[in-house]
Amino acid sequence: MKIIYCLLSLLAATLASLVSISVVRAESIAVLKPVVTVASEIVTLGDLFHDAGLHSETAVFRAPDLGESGTVDTHTVTMAAARAGLSDVDVAGIQEVEVRREARMITSQDISAILQQEIARRLNIANWEDISMRFSDAIWSIPADALSVEPVSIVSLNLSSPLTSQNGLSRFEVLLSIDQGNRQQKHRLRGTALPMSEVTVLTRPIARGEVIRRGDLETLRVPQSRAQRMEPAFPVNLIGFEARRAMRPGVPISANDVQPPTLVARNDRIVIELRTGRLSISADGRAMEAGAEGDTISVINSHSKRVIDAKVIGRGRVELQLRKTTNLAILREDAQ
Repeated sequence: MKIIYCLLSLLAATLASLVSISVVRAESIAVLKPVVTVASEIVTLGDLFHDAGLHSETAVFRAPDLGESGTVDTHTVTMAAARAGLSDVDVAGIQEVEVRREARMITSQDISAILQQEIARRLNIANWEDISMRFSDAIWSIPADALSVEPVSIVSLNLSSPLTSQNGLSRFEVLLSIDQGNRQQKHRLRGTALPMSEVTVLTRPIARGEVIRRGDLETLRVPQSRAQRMEPAFPVNLIGFEARRAMRPGVPISANDVQPPTLVARNDRIVIELRTGRLSISADGRAMEAGAEGDTISVINSHSKRVIDAKVIGRGRVELQLRKTTNLAILREDAQ
Protein backbone atom coordinates (compact mmCIF):
# COMPACT_ATOMS: atom_id res chain seq x y z
CA MET A 1 0.00 0.00 0.00
CA LYS A 2 2.82 2.37 0.85
CA ILE A 3 4.41 1.74 -2.54
CA ILE A 4 1.10 2.41 -4.31
CA TYR A 5 0.56 5.61 -2.27
CA CYS A 6 4.05 6.82 -3.12
CA LEU A 7 3.51 6.10 -6.81
CA LEU A 8 0.20 7.95 -6.79
CA SER A 9 1.79 10.94 -5.04
CA LEU A 10 4.63 10.99 -7.53
CA LEU A 11 2.19 10.81 -10.44
CA ALA A 12 0.12 13.68 -9.02
CA ALA A 13 3.20 15.83 -8.52
CA THR A 14 4.34 15.11 -12.07
CA LEU A 15 0.96 16.03 -13.52
CA ALA A 16 0.86 19.24 -11.48
CA SER A 17 4.32 20.14 -12.69
CA LEU A 18 3.33 19.52 -16.30
CA VAL A 19 0.21 21.63 -15.91
CA SER A 20 2.25 24.40 -14.27
CA ILE A 21 4.82 24.33 -17.07
CA SER A 22 2.02 24.42 -19.64
CA VAL A 23 0.37 27.42 -17.93
CA VAL A 24 3.66 29.29 -17.65
CA ARG A 25 4.43 28.53 -21.27
CA ALA A 26 0.95 29.67 -22.32
CA GLU A 27 1.27 32.86 -20.29
CA SER A 28 4.73 33.63 -21.74
CA ILE A 29 3.57 33.67 -25.34
CA ALA A 30 3.66 37.21 -26.71
CA VAL A 31 0.56 38.07 -28.77
CA LEU A 32 0.90 40.49 -31.68
CA LYS A 33 -1.28 43.64 -31.72
CA PRO A 34 -3.00 44.67 -34.97
CA VAL A 35 -2.78 48.42 -34.24
CA VAL A 36 -0.05 50.17 -32.26
CA THR A 37 -0.03 53.79 -31.04
CA VAL A 38 3.23 55.25 -29.76
CA ALA A 39 4.21 58.64 -28.37
CA SER A 40 8.00 58.40 -28.67
CA GLU A 41 10.33 58.22 -31.67
CA ILE A 42 10.87 54.44 -31.39
CA VAL A 43 8.66 51.35 -31.40
CA THR A 44 9.43 48.68 -28.79
CA LEU A 45 8.44 45.04 -28.53
CA GLY A 46 6.18 46.03 -25.68
CA ASP A 47 4.37 48.34 -28.09
CA LEU A 48 3.96 45.57 -30.68
CA PHE A 49 3.13 42.58 -28.44
CA HIS A 50 0.98 41.84 -25.44
CA ASP A 51 3.04 40.12 -22.69
CA ALA A 52 6.47 40.79 -24.19
CA GLY A 53 7.93 40.31 -20.69
CA LEU A 54 11.59 41.20 -20.25
CA HIS A 55 11.76 42.25 -23.90
CA SER A 56 9.10 44.96 -23.54
CA GLU A 57 11.59 47.87 -23.60
CA THR A 58 13.61 46.56 -26.54
CA ALA A 59 13.52 49.01 -29.46
CA VAL A 60 13.01 47.42 -32.87
CA PHE A 61 11.70 50.10 -35.28
CA ARG A 62 11.70 53.83 -35.77
CA ALA A 63 8.24 55.37 -35.32
CA PRO A 64 6.51 57.32 -38.14
CA ASP A 65 6.67 61.12 -38.17
CA LEU A 66 4.56 63.06 -35.68
CA GLY A 67 0.87 62.65 -36.40
CA GLU A 68 1.55 60.10 -39.16
CA SER A 69 0.98 56.34 -39.44
CA GLY A 70 2.46 53.42 -41.34
CA THR A 71 2.29 49.62 -41.69
CA VAL A 72 4.81 46.83 -41.27
CA ASP A 73 4.24 43.23 -42.35
CA THR A 74 4.04 40.50 -39.73
CA HIS A 75 7.10 38.63 -41.02
CA THR A 76 9.30 41.70 -40.53
CA VAL A 77 7.92 42.12 -36.99
CA THR A 78 8.51 38.49 -35.97
CA MET A 79 12.03 38.49 -37.46
CA ALA A 80 12.89 41.64 -35.49
CA ALA A 81 11.42 40.08 -32.35
CA ALA A 82 13.43 36.90 -32.86
CA ARG A 83 16.67 38.85 -33.29
CA ALA A 84 15.91 40.55 -29.99
CA GLY A 85 15.38 37.16 -28.27
CA LEU A 86 11.56 37.02 -28.38
CA SER A 87 10.75 34.00 -30.53
CA ASP A 88 7.72 32.51 -28.79
CA VAL A 89 5.03 34.71 -30.33
CA ASP A 90 1.46 34.38 -31.56
CA VAL A 91 0.68 36.47 -34.62
CA ALA A 92 -3.06 35.74 -34.23
CA GLY A 93 -3.60 35.65 -38.01
CA ILE A 94 -2.45 39.26 -38.43
CA GLN A 95 -0.87 40.03 -41.83
CA GLU A 96 0.43 43.50 -41.04
CA VAL A 97 0.59 45.91 -38.11
CA GLU A 98 -0.48 49.55 -38.30
CA VAL A 99 1.78 51.87 -36.29
CA ARG A 100 0.48 55.31 -35.37
CA ARG A 101 2.56 58.17 -33.94
CA GLU A 102 0.81 60.42 -31.42
CA ALA A 103 1.24 64.18 -31.73
CA ARG A 104 -0.07 67.29 -30.08
CA MET A 105 -1.32 69.58 -32.81
CA ILE A 106 -0.36 73.21 -32.25
CA THR A 107 -3.21 75.36 -33.59
CA SER A 108 -3.53 79.05 -34.36
CA GLN A 109 -5.40 79.38 -31.04
CA ASP A 110 -2.40 77.93 -29.16
CA ILE A 111 -0.03 80.33 -30.90
CA SER A 112 -2.34 83.29 -30.34
CA ALA A 113 -2.63 82.50 -26.62
CA ILE A 114 1.12 82.36 -26.00
CA LEU A 115 1.63 85.59 -27.96
CA GLN A 116 -1.27 87.37 -26.24
CA GLN A 117 0.20 86.56 -22.82
CA GLU A 118 3.66 87.86 -23.74
CA ILE A 119 2.32 91.01 -25.44
CA ALA A 120 0.00 91.72 -22.49
CA ARG A 121 3.00 91.47 -20.16
CA ARG A 122 5.02 93.91 -22.26
CA LEU A 123 2.17 96.41 -22.70
CA ASN A 124 1.06 96.08 -19.06
CA ILE A 125 -2.45 94.90 -19.95
CA ALA A 126 -4.22 93.08 -17.10
CA ASN A 127 -6.22 90.56 -19.16
CA TRP A 128 -4.30 88.98 -22.04
CA GLU A 129 -7.54 87.77 -23.63
CA ASP A 130 -8.40 91.44 -24.34
CA ILE A 131 -5.74 91.50 -27.08
CA SER A 132 -7.02 90.88 -30.61
CA MET A 133 -4.49 89.11 -32.85
CA ARG A 134 -4.21 89.22 -36.66
CA PHE A 135 -1.59 87.23 -38.56
CA SER A 136 -0.25 88.22 -41.98
CA ASP A 137 -0.42 84.62 -43.23
CA ALA A 138 -2.69 81.67 -42.54
CA ILE A 139 -1.54 79.36 -39.74
CA TRP A 140 -1.93 75.61 -40.23
CA SER A 141 -1.83 73.12 -37.38
CA ILE A 142 1.74 72.05 -36.58
CA PRO A 143 2.52 68.66 -34.95
CA ALA A 144 4.52 68.69 -31.71
CA ASP A 145 5.88 65.94 -29.47
CA ALA A 146 2.97 64.57 -27.42
CA LEU A 147 5.31 64.09 -24.43
CA SER A 148 6.74 67.63 -24.48
CA VAL A 149 6.16 69.81 -21.41
CA GLU A 150 6.58 72.93 -23.57
CA PRO A 151 5.46 72.06 -27.10
CA VAL A 152 5.64 75.68 -28.34
CA SER A 153 7.79 78.54 -27.09
CA ILE A 154 8.83 82.04 -28.14
CA VAL A 155 12.45 82.36 -29.26
CA SER A 156 12.24 86.09 -30.00
CA LEU A 157 9.53 88.74 -30.31
CA ASN A 158 9.88 92.17 -31.88
CA LEU A 159 6.95 94.39 -30.86
CA SER A 160 6.40 97.96 -32.04
CA SER A 161 5.07 100.69 -29.78
CA PRO A 162 1.28 101.15 -29.93
CA LEU A 163 0.27 103.48 -32.77
CA THR A 164 -2.02 106.26 -31.55
CA SER A 165 -3.18 106.94 -35.09
CA GLN A 166 -4.44 103.34 -35.32
CA ASN A 167 -6.20 103.04 -31.95
CA GLY A 168 -3.17 101.55 -30.18
CA LEU A 169 -2.30 98.94 -32.83
CA SER A 170 1.11 97.23 -32.44
CA ARG A 171 2.97 95.29 -35.12
CA PHE A 172 5.00 92.19 -34.24
CA GLU A 173 7.40 89.65 -35.68
CA VAL A 174 7.86 86.45 -33.68
CA LEU A 175 10.10 83.42 -33.99
CA LEU A 176 8.51 80.28 -32.50
CA SER A 177 10.05 76.94 -31.64
CA ILE A 178 7.96 73.75 -31.93
CA ASP A 179 9.26 70.78 -29.91
CA GLN A 180 9.15 67.76 -32.21
CA GLY A 181 11.13 65.41 -30.01
CA ASN A 182 14.28 64.85 -32.03
CA ARG A 183 14.36 68.43 -33.31
CA GLN A 184 13.07 71.97 -32.75
CA GLN A 185 11.12 73.27 -35.73
CA LYS A 186 11.25 77.06 -36.15
CA HIS A 187 8.35 79.20 -37.43
CA ARG A 188 8.47 82.94 -38.11
CA LEU A 189 5.18 84.86 -38.06
CA ARG A 190 4.15 88.48 -38.50
CA GLY A 191 0.97 90.29 -37.58
CA THR A 192 -0.72 92.94 -35.47
CA ALA A 193 -1.97 93.11 -31.88
CA LEU A 194 -4.76 95.43 -30.73
CA PRO A 195 -5.95 95.78 -27.11
CA MET A 196 -9.76 95.60 -26.98
CA SER A 197 -12.46 96.41 -24.43
CA GLU A 198 -16.10 95.48 -24.11
CA VAL A 199 -18.61 98.31 -24.37
CA THR A 200 -22.38 98.40 -24.09
CA VAL A 201 -24.42 99.21 -27.19
CA LEU A 202 -28.12 99.36 -28.03
CA THR A 203 -29.85 96.61 -29.98
CA ARG A 204 -32.53 98.96 -31.33
CA PRO A 205 -33.14 102.70 -31.83
CA ILE A 206 -34.00 104.55 -28.60
CA ALA A 207 -35.94 107.82 -28.60
CA ARG A 208 -35.15 110.70 -26.28
CA GLY A 209 -36.77 110.14 -22.91
CA GLU A 210 -37.34 106.42 -23.53
CA VAL A 211 -36.46 104.11 -20.64
CA ILE A 212 -33.77 101.51 -21.40
CA ARG A 213 -34.60 97.86 -20.66
CA ARG A 214 -32.29 94.85 -20.29
CA GLY A 215 -33.22 93.50 -23.72
CA ASP A 216 -32.19 96.79 -25.35
CA LEU A 217 -28.49 96.20 -24.54
CA GLU A 218 -25.66 93.98 -25.70
CA THR A 219 -21.85 94.09 -25.44
CA LEU A 220 -19.45 94.79 -28.29
CA ARG A 221 -15.63 94.72 -28.48
CA VAL A 222 -13.92 97.92 -29.62
CA PRO A 223 -10.31 99.16 -29.46
CA GLN A 224 -9.35 99.88 -25.85
CA SER A 225 -8.14 103.41 -26.59
CA ARG A 226 -11.49 104.25 -28.19
CA ALA A 227 -13.40 102.82 -25.22
CA GLN A 228 -11.34 104.90 -22.78
CA ARG A 229 -12.21 108.09 -24.65
CA MET A 230 -15.93 107.27 -24.56
CA GLU A 231 -16.11 106.42 -20.84
CA PRO A 232 -18.57 103.57 -21.53
CA ALA A 233 -21.14 102.55 -18.92
CA PHE A 234 -21.90 99.05 -17.65
CA PRO A 235 -25.39 97.64 -18.33
CA VAL A 236 -26.24 97.79 -14.61
CA ASN A 237 -25.80 101.58 -14.79
CA LEU A 238 -28.10 101.91 -17.81
CA ILE A 239 -31.08 99.63 -17.18
CA GLY A 240 -34.06 101.63 -15.93
CA PHE A 241 -32.56 104.97 -16.99
CA GLU A 242 -33.88 107.11 -19.82
CA ALA A 243 -32.07 108.43 -22.85
CA ARG A 244 -31.04 112.10 -22.85
CA ARG A 245 -31.11 112.04 -26.66
CA ALA A 246 -32.12 109.78 -29.52
CA MET A 247 -29.57 106.98 -30.00
CA ARG A 248 -28.86 104.44 -32.76
CA PRO A 249 -28.24 100.69 -32.32
CA GLY A 250 -24.62 99.54 -32.30
CA VAL A 251 -23.29 102.82 -30.92
CA PRO A 252 -21.50 102.59 -27.53
CA ILE A 253 -23.34 104.28 -24.65
CA SER A 254 -21.66 106.39 -21.98
CA ALA A 255 -23.00 107.37 -18.58
CA ASN A 256 -23.59 110.89 -19.91
CA ASP A 257 -26.08 109.55 -22.47
CA VAL A 258 -28.66 108.61 -19.83
CA GLN A 259 -30.34 110.09 -16.80
CA PRO A 260 -32.67 108.85 -14.07
CA PRO A 261 -36.18 108.39 -15.45
CA THR A 262 -38.45 111.43 -15.25
CA LEU A 263 -41.22 110.68 -12.76
CA VAL A 264 -42.82 114.12 -12.94
CA ALA A 265 -43.05 116.05 -16.20
CA ARG A 266 -43.56 119.83 -16.46
CA ASN A 267 -47.25 120.78 -16.10
CA ASP A 268 -48.13 117.28 -14.81
CA ARG A 269 -50.93 117.07 -12.28
CA ILE A 270 -49.36 115.82 -9.06
CA VAL A 271 -50.14 114.91 -5.47
CA ILE A 272 -48.36 117.02 -2.84
CA GLU A 273 -47.76 115.05 0.34
CA LEU A 274 -46.73 116.06 3.84
CA ARG A 275 -45.82 113.58 6.56
CA THR A 276 -44.62 114.42 10.04
CA GLY A 277 -45.11 112.04 12.91
CA ARG A 278 -48.70 110.82 12.74
CA LEU A 279 -49.75 113.75 10.58
CA SER A 280 -50.34 112.99 6.90
CA ILE A 281 -51.74 115.65 4.57
CA SER A 282 -52.06 115.62 0.78
CA ALA A 283 -53.20 118.12 -1.80
CA ASP A 284 -53.49 118.42 -5.56
CA GLY A 285 -50.97 120.45 -7.45
CA ARG A 286 -49.17 121.01 -10.71
CA ALA A 287 -45.47 120.62 -11.51
CA MET A 288 -43.73 123.72 -12.79
CA GLU A 289 -40.70 121.69 -13.93
CA ALA A 290 -39.74 118.10 -14.61
CA GLY A 291 -37.88 115.92 -12.11
CA ALA A 292 -36.52 112.44 -11.45
CA GLU A 293 -36.70 110.61 -8.15
CA GLY A 294 -34.94 112.65 -5.44
CA ASP A 295 -34.99 115.91 -7.43
CA THR A 296 -36.35 119.04 -5.74
CA ILE A 297 -38.71 120.89 -8.08
CA SER A 298 -41.10 123.84 -7.93
CA VAL A 299 -44.78 122.95 -7.71
CA ILE A 300 -47.95 125.03 -7.31
CA ASN A 301 -50.71 124.19 -4.88
CA SER A 302 -53.93 124.08 -6.90
CA HIS A 303 -55.98 125.37 -3.92
CA SER A 304 -53.79 128.16 -2.51
CA LYS A 305 -51.88 128.94 -5.72
CA ARG A 306 -48.75 129.08 -3.57
CA VAL A 307 -45.49 128.02 -5.29
CA ILE A 308 -43.44 125.73 -3.10
CA ASP A 309 -40.43 123.42 -3.42
CA ALA A 310 -40.98 119.67 -3.04
CA LYS A 311 -38.99 116.49 -3.58
CA VAL A 312 -40.05 113.94 -6.20
CA ILE A 313 -40.79 110.63 -4.43
CA GLY A 314 -42.64 108.71 -7.13
CA ARG A 315 -44.48 108.97 -10.40
CA GLY A 316 -46.80 111.98 -10.05
CA ARG A 317 -45.95 112.39 -6.35
CA VAL A 318 -43.91 114.97 -4.46
CA GLU A 319 -43.24 115.53 -0.78
CA LEU A 320 -42.90 118.78 1.16
CA GLN A 321 -39.65 119.14 3.09
CA LEU A 322 -40.12 120.26 6.71
CA ARG A 323 -37.91 122.96 8.18
CA LYS A 324 -37.63 123.97 11.82
CA THR A 325 -38.99 127.45 11.01
CA THR A 326 -41.91 126.14 9.02
CA ASN A 327 -45.28 127.24 10.31
CA LEU A 328 -47.57 124.25 10.49
CA ALA A 329 -50.56 126.40 9.63
CA ILE A 330 -48.93 127.42 6.36
CA LEU A 331 -48.14 123.78 5.63
CA ARG A 332 -51.75 122.89 6.24
CA GLU A 333 -52.81 125.67 3.89
CA ASP A 334 -50.39 124.51 1.19
CA ALA A 335 -51.40 120.90 1.47
CA GLN A 336 -55.14 121.34 1.74
